[in-house]
Amino acid sequence: MQIIKSLLLFTVIISSGLLFGCVAQPEIGLNKDSNQQIINTKAVDTSYPGLTRVIASDQLIGYIAVVNPKIGKKGIFTKAQITVQNLTENRYEVEYQYQWEDASGFSVGTPRPWKRFVLGPKQAKNFSEMALQQEAAKTIFTVRLVDDTFIELNKQKSD
Repeated sequence: MQIIKSLLLFTVIISSGLLFGCVAQPEIGLNKDSNQQIINTKAVDTSYPGLTRVIASDQLIGYIAVVNPKIGKKGIFTKAQITVQNLTENRYEVEYQYQWEDASGFSVGTPRPWKRFVLGPKQAKNFSEMALQQEAAKTIFTVRLVDDTFIELNKQKSD
């Protein structure tokens, strides 16, 4: 009977170790240029007031980070800045877009066009943008792979 209890306890311990070992932990890296510690962001990160960060391609999650959000006023217009950092030794061709909203969360104007860029191994790039309308108070910054399926879905909807 004691052997069965010990075996059952051992099985529970091993199972819980495997279960907790599968829980995703955030990756931590260093920005090479400033030695600033960064933490890999989620697919959608709303932790910074006024600036939502979105990684819209599953293949980029865990491989790039969207960090160092900043938003503020420049005169009567709102300005935002974000850093996109490659955490890997891979090269990515990606694109980004800012979408502006008023203080209540309603769209202000049309979304800006997608802008392509290349992100080399361990490289970080800053992207700033100024709102074109003074009602704009917050923004959504989205980054995705150039050949993402969202592009194909949008093409199919417009055809």
